Amino acid sequence: MRSRIAVAILLFTSCVAASPPQLQVYEGRYYVIHTDLSGDDLREAELRMTKMAEEYRNRTRDFSGTIGHKFPFFLYREPDDYYAAGGMKGSAGYFDPNNDTLMAIAGEKTGSTTWYVIQHEGFHQFARAVIGGELPIWVNEGLADYFGEGVFTGDGFVTGVIPQKRLERVRDSLKNKQLKSVKAMMLMSHAAWNKDLKQENYDQAWSMVQFLAHVENGKYQPAFGAFMRTIGTGQQWDRAWAASFGSAEGFEEKWKKFWLALPDNPTADLYAKAIVQTLTGTLGRATAQRMKFSSFEALAGAVEKGEFKPAANDWVPPRLVISMFAAAKRMQAEGTTFELFPTSGARPAMINCKLKDGTKLTGKFVLRQGQVAEVVVEGVAKR
Repeated sequence: MRSRIAVAILLFTSCVAASPPQLQVYEGRYYVIHTDLSGDDLREAELRMTKMAEEYRNRTRDFSGTIGHKFPFFLYREPDDYYAAGGMKGSAGYFDPNNDTLMAIAGEKTGSTTWYVIQHEGFHQFARAVIGGELPIWVNEGLADYFGEGVFTGDGFVTGVIPQKRLERVRDSLKNKQLKSVKAMMLMSHAAWNKDLKQENYDQAWSMVQFLAHVENGKYQPAFGAFMRTIGTGQQWDRAWAASFGSAEGFEEKWKKFWLALPDNPTADLYAKAIVQTLTGTLGRATAQRMKFSSFEALAGAVEKGEFKPAANDWVPPRLVISMFAAAKRMQAEGTTFELFPTSGARPAMINCKLKDGTKLTGKFVLRQGQVAEVVVEGVAKR
């Protein structure tokens, strides 16, 4: 599904009146955005929010409903405006369930954590509206962190990644017995969680969700889906868990063993997938503009020199493209190879990537009506 790049200004008096005077109101595909951003900053926000909602929906398809309304999202350039509007002191963003509102500070004021926070808090908003039921706090926060870690590519998100620093924290916490038992985590109430907002709790919840979603090529995904569907009907989570998984104690041993046995950088292929997806999307947009490249170096050179500019109706953030090509360059210095295969007959151009460990990824794009409609990266291990 393509993002609506042109964002239409709404003139609904009721919406404007509810916003601070400095905010304009824009309607995206899934969000009504109240913001003082403009230009490329606004376009990036709308694109990210569209792809984010689609990623929530795609990854929770087995147990969520449909998106029935557009979500309110307030995005402030200045922290003081965010705080004045009710934003929590010391936070970069939050979701208020009392009025279904997502609020955040724009990126230049909070650094690289902004979109992690928005992706995390945005899931709480999505879950309340689309999944329903009383989610156990570890599920709600674990899934929110799962999406928070997702990598934006311009044409979507790559989720399921395991940041090395977070892996090291989980390992150390397990070895030093700093985490709760799985049963204690499952019994933890929302009030207890909010009273003791420890990083270890977020790490544990995230690691449990990551395990259920991806261990052994998704072995537990059907049971997790059944568990979530049962919760959505209003059944108590402990009964839903027992019916779907059995003993919590048996789960705990498998969960610990999985995390302690993981090698360093276990999702290097997923991070590479995100980079290849952006590179391939760039190639697709260049192809739509009838630009031709004989090699990957020629494509990278065009990006570096500013010669590649996406069409207005197929826009992606230029800084994202530049950063992903820079990441590819660093990977090349470490032994990864990238190869561009030009268009040949009916076969469109594509990009091949070979990682140091021999993993091969192939990026392909589909054009419809002169725009990139889909980008697929093949070769990543099933998860």
